[in-house]
Amino acid sequence: MSDVTSHRPHDGRVALVTGAASGIGQAVAVGLGERGATVVVADIGDLSATTELFAQTGNTPIAATLDISDPSSIEAIRAQVASDHGRLDILVNNAGIFENATWDELDLELWQRVMSVDLNGPMLMCKAFLPLMQGRGWGRVINVSSATVAIASPVSIAYRTSKMAVVGFTRALSATVGDDGITVNAVLPSLTRTPMTEGLPEPVVTSSLGRQVIHRMAEPEDIAGGVLMLAGDEAGWVTGQAIMANGGNAFSL
Repeated sequence: MSDVTSHRPHDGRVALVTGAASGIGQAVAVGLGERGATVVVADIGDLSATTELFAQTGNTPIAATLDISDPSSIEAIRAQVASDHGRLDILVNNAGIFENATWDELDLELWQRVMSVDLNGPMLMCKAFLPLMQGRGWGRVINVSSATVAIASPVSIAYRTSKMAVVGFTRALSATVGDDGITVNAVLPSLTRTPMTEGLPEPVVTSSLGRQVIHRMAEPEDIAGGVLMLAGDEAGWVTGQAIMANGGNAFSL
């Protein structure tokens, strides 16, 4: 927990973070709470650990059950935010699922399931919530992609494809809302210690860390730092960018 509660640049702002039950989303949500934002923490899973962490921020989150692949689930949260706050200032599209299938193992069902969450989810969230952000002259959208899109690998084909598409979506959307004062950026984390990466084969972990100049697995707070930077006032001239948060990995887009 960082000591930033005396500096609260997001006082009066409303933020929504998906995939906030653990990992990167949890760290981002707590960081926004520390900085004064009213934070809607959304996840399909149990949010109790996240709400407990907020006790140290002097802020109380709004916990919401959300399936980002389901338009009706998104609409329910949008209606709640619109009714309770009438605005949204910061949207962090972090929720996602991972697969480690080879080409031979990949089938259409798995492909569509990954795309429905990792690609359709951010699009549906932006469709629903951008109207609550437009017209105010300020807004931040941060999409969490993955540094794996820059690496040739015979596994996780659907996951890598969806995350590369998120980069394209980010750049296209930034051109749509730039004149509204809304920035849209993507953060591309390298291997990070989260529930999603638990159980990865040791050779995969060793290979990934070996490509970095910082030879350790990222912690969620390492990645959250980049997201929080892009969510700040100081990043108002940064938009349409794919920011590698990868420990100095030589691969880039």
